[in-house]
Amino acid sequence: MSKILLSTIVALCTLSVAPKVEAASAVAVAINSKGSLGYGYYHDPRITEPQAKLRAINECLNWRGKNPRIIASTSKLGFGIVVMFLGADNKFDYAVALAEPTREIALGEVKKKAKSVGGRAFRIVREWNDALPKKGQPIIMQKL
Repeated sequence: MSKILLSTIVALCTLSVAPKVEAASAVAVAINSKGSLGYGYYHDPRITEPQAKLRAINECLNWRGKNPRIIASTSKLGFGIVVMFLGADNKFDYAVALAEPTREIALGEVKKKAKSVGGRAFRIVREWNDALPKKGQPIIMQKL
């Protein structure tokens, strides 16, 4: 009985002092020098969500963006996609999907978001996967 109790205590102590995994992605938009919308993003599996938001805002400020604001952020790992789309008002806007389990799901989500606000055409401007690779996952090859 005491061995079980001791091993349970050791396991709980180990979990409480183990390093916590931080991860974050954020996307911001701002007005560029031509008066249209531009974007800035940041993702890193080693930082917190507030840090990612600050870095995305700083990306906009680096190209002299005015009035930057965060349009999406997360503290989860996964696929991220930023698309620029043509809205119903014939102006460009951005839509984002973050922390999705697959690229296909991320693309489907971001297209759905763009379409829900009147988007008619889109172009992927940035995509990434900051998730840790799964062990035993097969390598999928495609023809060139």
